[in-house]
Amino acid sequence: MKKKETWKFILQTLIAILTAIGTTLGVTSCL
Repeated sequence: MKKKETWKFILQTLIAILTAIGTTLGVTSCL
């Protein structure tokens, strides 16, 4: 894996995790 591809993978993973956390918090606060 090239360095750029590694960074892309890390960024996508972070965004996915943040989105999941944000969704969870959003759903929790709405209840």
